Amino acid sequence: MARLEWVLDGLGGTPGWGVDASDVFTAEFTAFVTPERYVEVTRGRAARYAPVVVVGLDVDETTARGRIRRHDGTVDVVTCVVEDARPHRISSTWVTGLVPTDLTPRLPADFADYDLSPTAKARLVVFSGVPGSGKSTLADAAGAELGIPVFATDWLLGALTPFGGRHFEASFGIAEELLTTLALRQLAAGQSVILDHPTERVETRDRWRSLAHRAGAGFRAVVCHCSDQEVHRARVEGRSRGIPGWHDAGDWSDVRQRLASFPSWNGEALSVDTARPHALAAVVRHITA
Repeated sequence: MARLEWVLDGLGGTPGWGVDASDVFTAEFTAFVTPERYVEVTRGRAARYAPVVVVGLDVDETTARGRIRRHDGTVDVVTCVVEDARPHRISSTWVTGLVPTDLTPRLPADFADYDLSPTAKARLVVFSGVPGSGKSTLADAAGAELGIPVFATDWLLGALTPFGGRHFEASFGIAEELLTTLALRQLAAGQSVILDHPTERVETRDRWRSLAHRAGAGFRAVVCHCSDQEVHRARVEGRSRGIPGWHDAGDWSDVRQRLASFPSWNGEALSVDTARPHALAAVVRHITA
């Protein structure tokens, strides 16, 4: 970590930085890049970063990575690898973009012009609602009834917990990107898909709708709510779903705040009160209509 901090000081334009560079690197490193050249290049890069804004850190025994924000808002990753033995000199270090430039483009916000063949008779179904509204239970039941796979946010994010997922800044954004990719893969294969996600962002609803339309698939939305407040609270605070890497009981005050600001689907979705019986039959009719 100390060696990474030294590199970040250089990228931050610290006055007098680099005078100790000859003591910082291994002989193998300086055989390819002289300390003087490394200092020169790093000082030149400082114009992009100074003052350095660190937005994330990952450290193990011999490797440290820092995610730093450029002046234009993009994020780069600074990696620093040190030798095992003291004084732990730097054996390699480099700066790369958070998203490598040689990758294919990410999925668009609007699929209107995306290269995707139409899919006959498939459906993209979204089960929406705040935690404890009953959407997951209903989504699973509908998936089992219709033979449609269900992809759920909580299961996806739980799988990321061993990799620091609980500390990701944009966990819901990550989940939405994963769900979008899974939905695209299903529709491209001519198969229907159910997405279990709160879907509070109108932009996400628009994106999934455009994906379905581009694929020639039906778009169906089911928004779940529970009219019995005590039942809803009991679900939030007392549920035990056993999702690996994810919590069971939720925060009722948080759910109430999200309910108060939950955007309307403007009549597009089937509204289902999960405190009442026979909800599944109505949902199946809505999906298959």
